[in-house]
Amino acid sequence: MIYKKETKDNELYVYMNGKLIYKKWLSTGHSMVFDVRAYDRFTLSSITEEKDI
Repeated sequence: MIYKKETKDNELYVYMNGKLIYKKWLSTGHSMVFDVRAYDRFTLSSITEEKDI
């Protein structure tokens, strides 16, 4: 489950399954990714498919 939370300090937090995966400072536009696997190019593919690396 994905949950977004915006704070009074102009910060946006994105949680996936209870873990913080993304944070963005809305006033400056800077952001930080905490869980690279959530944004991996193979995230939405089946693990049974063969990948060309």
